[in-house]
Amino acid sequence: MLEEEFRIPLEKVFRFFDPEPLASASIAQVHRAELPDGTRVAVKVQKPQTEQTILEDLEILESLLHLADRMHFLEEGIPVEELFLEFRKHLLREIDFLAEAQNMRRFRENFAQFPGVTIPRVFPSYCTKRVLVSELIEGIPLTHLDAKALREEERKAFAERGVEAILKMVFEDGFFHADPHPGNILLRLPERDLVFLDFGTVGVVDRKTRETMARLLLALLEKDTERVVELLEEEFLLAPLSSPLALRLDLSEVLERYIALNLQEIRLESVVHEFFYLARKHRLRFPSHLAILLRALVVAEGTGLLLDPAFNVFPQLEGALRRFLLESMRPEEVLRRLEEYVLDWKELLENLPHRLDQLLTHALSGRIRLQAESQDFGEMNRRIERMSTRLSLSMILGSLLVGSSLIYTNYPYSRVLGILGILGFAAAAFLGALLVVEMLSHR
Repeated sequence: MLEEEFRIPLEKVFRFFDPEPLASASIAQVHRAELPDGTRVAVKVQKPQTEQTILEDLEILESLLHLADRMHFLEEGIPVEELFLEFRKHLLREIDFLAEAQNMRRFRENFAQFPGVTIPRVFPSYCTKRVLVSELIEGIPLTHLDAKALREEERKAFAERGVEAILKMVFEDGFFHADPHPGNILLRLPERDLVFLDFGTVGVVDRKTRETMARLLLALLEKDTERVVELLEEEFLLAPLSSPLALRLDLSEVLERYIALNLQEIRLESVVHEFFYLARKHRLRFPSHLAILLRALVVAEGTGLLLDPAFNVFPQLEGALRRFLLESMRPEEVLRRLEEYVLDWKELLENLPHRLDQLLTHALSGRIRLQAESQDFGEMNRRIERMSTRLSLSMILGSLLVGSSLIYTNYPYSRVLGILGILGFAAAAFLGALLVVEMLSHR
């Protein structure tokens, strides 16, 4: 595999290469090696057929999602296609080690002046799409760390440093590690710094989105229901709320449960879970990168708790949010945004005469069409679609029953064909059950 990637014998690439994996995961394994100049490196090698297997699995998943969507097994309003494409993009990028090498270089630059956190150096000339060569840093994965072996103040300091690093990634850099779980962080001794690993999955958020997210999280921490709903309506929803009052009532009920508690008794994970439950209930649509951002913060909290069971993320989170929002109020930052607004207005005013001319031309030529949607037509389309789905299922069901009966009766003593007949009956029973459920759910 390695020689196939490098196209030269392995001994000409590395002075030493340990064939025994240092670590192994589902898509890759890591080996110790030495470059010709003696530099000790970690060689991450993608397992054979990984990309082909993932592409085949994605194809199957896409078919199943489309089937579930057509049969109305999923809640209405869920953007199935959008979510699948986002998932596909992240998964395929995760197995592109050239992209991961680029991510590592960017993180290393961002943390060059950040004490106590290390990002391994990458060696681009040795990297390919399926091979990643980086500096070998020895350390203890946090999953294997005996926290009791550390003093209480050390545990607290390491937990706070790890979360501080994640908050910097999210709010200061807008480029963050999307999976900062304990297995992806080492404690290096004797330097006593944290080493982040595995940069295949990252999140990117622009400054405007970060500011909106910071205001939303701060409103949640301050238990300001009105402000939370206002931000949801203004920034995150792609369609108007069906019932802002209902969302306010539900949010008030959730926040009421936390009002009596102090921050030390609250976990970010539970707040985020409640928030996403309400988002699903009220069909709010969030950009996928915001869901990844919130997940990263929740995982960071879990990592902090592993190091220090008494750890609480909220004081650090609140401090980071306030610092970030104050930073956005600096005169140079305000000036930068004013320049952006002026440029936007300039472009709008420059294009306005042309667009008005187009509008008048279309109006005079009778080419303006008004589009109206009818809920009745929409319901009719849904009924026709359900009928076609039932008809398709019925035809498949009938074919399976007839075919299985013919196999089973004509070849009663054939073990292989007998098993095929039984499997056909089982598939028919399953499809029959689906058909009954589908019909009952739309009566």
